[in-house]
Amino acid sequence: MTDQTDISQLSPARRAALYGALTALALVAGYVEVLVPLPVTVPGVKLGLGNAIVLFALVRLGARPAAFLMLAKVLCTTLLFANPQMLVFSLAGGVLSWAVMAVAVRSGIFSVVATSILGGIAHNAGQLLMVALLLSPQVALVNAPVLAVAGTICGAAIGVLVRAVLAAVPGEVRHG
Repeated sequence: MTDQTDISQLSPARRAALYGALTALALVAGYVEVLVPLPVTVPGVKLGLGNAIVLFALVRLGARPAAFLMLAKVLCTTLLFANPQMLVFSLAGGVLSWAVMAVAVRSGIFSVVATSILGGIAHNAGQLLMVALLLSPQVALVNAPVLAVAGTICGAAIGVLVRAVLAAVPGEVRHG
């Protein structure tokens, strides 16, 4: 699954442009996500469109660039599209999702779709852990089944999307 681009071969300007473009894509995905209402009343259920960009970066660029992208995505989308109190929940979900997907990608035994499903479930688990720690363990337990199913379904959909994008976008670095 790893056909990583060697970003160390890119000039600093091209690397900055690549990170900027991916961050912008993640923000646009976050905005689109806000516009798409889901037929679920449980807070925290989202499509995970921004995570598609993080997974793409994990596969193509590696764990470190994907971590920076995830952090930028979480901070910027929280500031732009959510209230500041949501930052801790988004950050917990984003960090756990990134970590699980990074391990899955590095192992080489999971497909992109399976990696995305693991990331979707981990994202919701990270948020539920914060809910349990900061608000109520009972609320976290009540919402866990719905968020597990949502993480699986949305993770699968995002994985199919990322698999198609990876197949369509050349993996090698172009110089010149």
